[in-house]
Amino acid sequence: MAAWFGVALAGIVAILIFTAHQHLDHELRLEKWDRSHPKFPDWSLHGSYTDAEVHDILGELIRVWIWVGLPALGLALGAGFLLANRSLAPVKRISRALAEKNPDTLKTGIPLPERDRVLAELVSQINALLLRVGNAYDEMAEYSARVAHELRTPLTLLRMRIEQSAEEMPPELSEQLQEELSRLSTFVERSLLAARAESGRLEFHRTTVDLPAVLEELMEPYGILASQAGIDLAWTVATGLRVSTDPDLLRQILHNLLGNACRYAASTARLRVFASGRSTVFSLANDLRHESRATGGLGIGLRLVRALATSMDGHHFAVRDSGRVFAVRLVWKPTTQ
Repeated sequence: MAAWFGVALAGIVAILIFTAHQHLDHELRLEKWDRSHPKFPDWSLHGSYTDAEVHDILGELIRVWIWVGLPALGLALGAGFLLANRSLAPVKRISRALAEKNPDTLKTGIPLPERDRVLAELVSQINALLLRVGNAYDEMAEYSARVAHELRTPLTLLRMRIEQSAEEMPPELSEQLQEELSRLSTFVERSLLAARAESGRLEFHRTTVDLPAVLEELMEPYGILASQAGIDLAWTVATGLRVSTDPDLLRQILHNLLGNACRYAASTARLRVFASGRSTVFSLANDLRHESRATGGLGIGLRLVRALATSMDGHHFAVRDSGRVFAVRLVWKPTTQ
C-alpha cells in the first residue's frame, strides 16, 4: 500500500513537471510575448530569450522541482507506510490470534476490532465458524472416547477366550489372532488416550527427563527394526539435554514417531536432537514410499502425538509433508536445574 501510494504520487508529480516544462518551453522559445505595462497601458513591452537562456531557466526550474519533489515524495512514502501499518494492524492481530488457536481454545473466539465495522463483522463470522468447529471437535473427541471405551471390554474378553482355547486351535491361527487382537487393543488404547488428551482430561506427571538417555534405550530396538526393513536410520543426539515432561507420555510419543518412520520410510530416516537457543529440539525426517499413501492407516499415531504434545505446556509439535519427505519436529522449553 505504501509503495503504491508513493508510486502514484511520483507519477502525478512527473506528469505535472513534464506538462509545465513543455508549456514553459513553448512560451519561451516560440511565443514572442507582447505585454502592456500595468501603469502605462499605452506602452508595449516586447521580448524574447536565446536558447542558452531558455536552457538555463528550464534547468533551474527542474532543479527547484527536484529539490522540492524528493522530500515531498519521502514524506508521501512515510505517510503511506504509516497509513498501511495502521490499516493492517487489526488484520495482523486477527492473524496472530488465529495462529495461537488450538483445539482447547477454538470456542473462545478472537477479540473483536474496536472501531472497524467491516472487520468486526468478519471477526464475528470467524468466531461463529470457530464455535461450530469447536463443538464438532468436542463431539468427535467424545465419540472417539466412547467408542474406544466400549471396545476395551469385548476385546479383553475375546483375548482371554483365545488364550483359554489356545490348545484347541492350530498354533499359527492362535498366534495370528493374538497379533490382531494386540493391534486392535493398541489402537483402542491410543484412541482413548488421544481423546482424553484432546478434551483436557489427561493427567500429567511432569518431571525432568534426560532425553538422550531415553533415546539411547530406544536406539537398539528401532535400529534392528529399521535394519530389517532395509532403512538407513541415522541418529545424531547431543548430550546433556534435559526436558520437563511426563516420562511415560514422552516414551509414548517417541515410540509412535520412531515406529512410523520405520514403517513408512522408503530407504532413509534421520533423527537429530539438539539445543537451539533456549529450546531442545527433536527432529525426525524420512523419505516416503509411493505406496505409503495407500497404506498409511488411520493416522491415530500422529493424532495421538499431536494431542499429547499440544496438551502439555512448553511442548510444540509441527509436521511437514512434502509428498516425498515426511518430517516431524518436537520442541521443548529447557528446564532449569
